[in-house]
Amino acid sequence: MKRSVSICLMILALAQAIAAQNNGRELWLVRSQTLTSDLLKDGTDLDSFQRAVLWLKLAQRWWREDPKRARGWIMNAIEVVEQVPNKEKPEEREERLQTARVIVTIVTPLDQKLADRVLTFLASDKSTYNEHSAAANALIDAAVAVVQKDPKRAAALGAMALRTGNPDNNIQDLLFPLRVRDPKLADSLFVQALALLKQDPASRLGNSLMFVAFPAQRGVGTDIPVPPDPLRAELLQFYMTLLNPANVENPNSICGAVSWLSPLFGEFERLLPQQMPIVRQAISRCQSVSPLLQQQIDDNTRQEPLNTVEAFLKAAGDAKDMQVRTVYKSRAANLAGENNDYELAIKILEDMTKEEREFMGEAWESFRWNWAADGAVEHYKNGRFREMNLLLDGVPSDFQPFAKAGFLVWLPEQAISETGPIIQILNDAITGLRRSNTPDSGKHNWYFPLLHLILKYQPFEANRVLKDAISSLNKEKYEKPLDINEPYRKLGATLLEMDEFVVKDALTSVTDVQARAQLRLALLDATLQRLKTTSRN
Repeated sequence: MKRSVSICLMILALAQAIAAQNNGRELWLVRSQTLTSDLLKDGTDLDSFQRAVLWLKLAQRWWREDPKRARGWIMNAIEVVEQVPNKEKPEEREERLQTARVIVTIVTPLDQKLADRVLTFLASDKSTYNEHSAAANALIDAAVAVVQKDPKRAAALGAMALRTGNPDNNIQDLLFPLRVRDPKLADSLFVQALALLKQDPASRLGNSLMFVAFPAQRGVGTDIPVPPDPLRAELLQFYMTLLNPANVENPNSICGAVSWLSPLFGEFERLLPQQMPIVRQAISRCQSVSPLLQQQIDDNTRQEPLNTVEAFLKAAGDAKDMQVRTVYKSRAANLAGENNDYELAIKILEDMTKEEREFMGEAWESFRWNWAADGAVEHYKNGRFREMNLLLDGVPSDFQPFAKAGFLVWLPEQAISETGPIIQILNDAITGLRRSNTPDSGKHNWYFPLLHLILKYQPFEANRVLKDAISSLNKEKYEKPLDINEPYRKLGATLLEMDEFVVKDALTSVTDVQARAQLRLALLDATLQRLKTTSRN
């Protein structure tokens, strides 16, 4: 009898647990569907192409939970771009093709047949050079979206892109990960891209392939796999045509190429030693053109490269030209910052003359508060709270709020130990932003990233900060298209933790429909993630 009662109680407890799980899932499902309905209503205020992109974004999010509905949205979006008006204006055609490119990028990882339908249309429906190039960019983006899971498919899409047009500047985004996954496929695609570059020497492929072949020399990284030397030498051989005065109408025009290629002079000497006389002749021709060009050539031809802060500062002290001197000082400061010696980096900035600061323009202020924020992060991690405060409080008042906000945004959350300093700096940052002379239209770029810390440490302020952010957003002319970029994606989890009705009212008050849709998409992301987690548990 006791055993029967025990079994009954266990069954009852299990049933209650299942019911609670189902109730939790139902709650998140209802919230997700409500947000989706709000987004579809937003879509009625968008033009047909923006609405098509919104459908795609919804399909992307609902693909696993409700594939039938998601497929319907994708089909609707495809039909929008396939319908060509009798008298289509150039700007309408551009928007239609841009929408098709977004479809390719989003749909390729989801459904190959639907993606191929748009790929065929996109590869054939073009007339101008720019349209060829834009279609090629879209195909490269689609390849990047699948390169990790299906490198062969990615390589095929990349080859299709090169047959379609001349990608502007994104082929390195495909070739870098493809080389890690399949070097032979990467080599093959590199060869195809190089052949296309030779047909169109003025294209941006020349710059993209330089990043792929010589990432260390272009400052991308020293641990990135590169093509074999024969392919790199073949690319350098193409660049030689840019340095030969016989190939240009105005021999002085090669100085731009000399400046651009100067980081590769060492590679020219290593891989094409027989061509170095032409390289040296080009260098000699351009050395007297401008002090800054002379500086760049000197830095890339000297036997002992400048690689210490002291060496850069000595070069600055020896320079007679103000602009050259300023460049050396800024490079010294940058290197100090890279070495985590932020106090030294800031001192170099502070020691600059008024004329040198003016030559740097807004970069001076940006470096000043960025390095203060970075240094404060290091001090906090090591428990040096006094030094942290001195560094942040020493930033000029006009842009001190950015330093404090930057410190909070860049400090890893797992590194937070003492909350007292965090709360004080958080209060200072919010107060400073509100009082700052910075145009209100740009302040949402700081309010939104700080919102999760406000919610954690000053929850009573969260609603007000959200309203401040929305107010700032409403003062900005929102010109960003509703494309694949989603600036508020990380904000969704924070909004989900706040009062549901406060957030709903705040989002409703966003005046620009595209901005409102972006925020709701971020919230939908977080809500669907909760739905997924609840279902799994």
